[in-house]
Amino acid sequence: MKTVKNIVTEGLSGRIRQLVFRQWQGQTIVSSAPVPNSVPATAAQQLTRDTFRQAAIYAKAILQDIATKLAYKAKARPGESAYNVAIADFFKPPTIGTIITTAYTAQAGSFLTAPVTDDFQVASVEVRIEKANGQLIEAGAATLMEDGLHYKYTTTAAVANIAGNKITFIATDMPGHLITKQIVL
Repeated sequence: MKTVKNIVTEGLSGRIRQLVFRQWQGQTIVSSAPVPNSVPATAAQQLTRDTFRQAAIYAKAILQDIATKLAYKAKARPGESAYNVAIADFFKPPTIGTIITTAYTAQAGSFLTAPVTDDFQVASVEVRIEKANGQLIEAGAATLMEDGLHYKYTTTAAVANIAGNKITFIATDMPGHLITKQIVL
């Protein structure tokens, strides 16, 4: 049953006995109070609860910055808050597409690219080039290209033998998820 212009419950929020009042999009919503579950949580349920608790802590902390809050709010759909978008962002790490090596000549000044995306924002992309034995040849930050999708790393070292060398792209998003993708030449 929907009541329009109820002056008794307008703006009300909180709990009264078994009723919970909350505000959503300018309306007062009434529901029954949640009933505590007496069954202990499974390991998977506890992991989900802990992860959601971490997401809530992240969202509350990151939204203290006005610019970040406005950026999250700009991504929100109707009925969503910046907090909702920040929570969702916490649960979704960035993705790295196929590493493109066609312009890599093993000489200084050649480049490597890969598409890197996130549901909100990619914070940083780093590239590492290592010998087959794991010895670091070079590493540095990749920059976002004009297409807004690909990140480009320009090499600084010449390499004599590239067979077996590893190229790794490491992407980080705002919540700090670290995703890697590696190819072997």
